[in-house]
Amino acid sequence: MNCPLCGSEFEKANETKCTGCGKLHNCNKQCCPSCGYELVKEAKIIQLIRSLFK
Repeated sequence: MNCPLCGSEFEKANETKCTGCGKLHNCNKQCCPSCGYELVKEAKIIQLIRSLFK
């Protein structure tokens, strides 16, 4: 996954940098480990479609 803010590439988001939205472990966002930017996780169907076109 690439961060749209800093361009850093990461595999797993840093859950410790999450600012928290009140949802415990059911949040649909990921935090970039480099800059802390929060982005929405891709749906599994979109990941499947992307893998078909690689």
